[in-house]
Amino acid sequence: MKKFVFLFSIIFFLVSLCVKLVSPSKYMLLIQEDSVIEYAQAFFYFLSSMLSFFVAVMFLKNKIALHGILYCILALGLLFVSLEEISWGQRIFDVANPDYFSQHNVQNEISFHNLQTVQPYLHKFYILTGAYGAFAWLFVLPFASKIKMRCHHIVNYVVPDWFLSSYFFFVFLIYVLFDFITKPSPGGFLVWRDQEPLELLLSLGFLLFVSTNYIKLRTCLKNTKEP
Repeated sequence: MKKFVFLFSIIFFLVSLCVKLVSPSKYMLLIQEDSVIEYAQAFFYFLSSMLSFFVAVMFLKNKIALHGILYCILALGLLFVSLEEISWGQRIFDVANPDYFSQHNVQNEISFHNLQTVQPYLHKFYILTGAYGAFAWLFVLPFASKIKMRCHHIVNYVVPDWFLSSYFFFVFLIYVLFDFITKPSPGGFLVWRDQEPLELLLSLGFLLFVSTNYIKLRTCLKNTKEP
């Protein structure tokens, strides 16, 4: 099962690449603003947020305070990202754009991540998030057996497992490519919205990460309560 989860993101990436090569027009429809891919991201982040809140409550009920606080922060962060993905429902509910966002938002919408002051740092955030999710497990690997034996250890709940690394790797790859290797250009092979399918993988990676940790926590609590 873990191998399948790991390989799914790679297959998704290859399928997306094939669609881009074989049918560019259909591909552009899939990655445009308010596409199914963008709404799927918002949905996955929302589910991840709700599950993170539930995990936080489980931690706090069992007096594991630090873990619970971290998952409360994670839940709020994921909820924020979910709402950002749909511009806080602006186009869904046909909300007029406030003057501040008209003047300072590069996409002329209600979203904070597209503000002119935030944009220069956004790609760096994706690179750091992708790098952490893709490679952090390698630094934990030498101590993995000891950490897993102590099922309450915080590392078990903040470092994505190896089989989730591919969901974070591709968003790391695309933004490193955009920022340090080659810039997207109109009419070129790479366009700015090529990140959308890979950001979808990232949102699914967060959902799988929280789901995996929910299962870990339930198993841990069950085992520690058994005589």
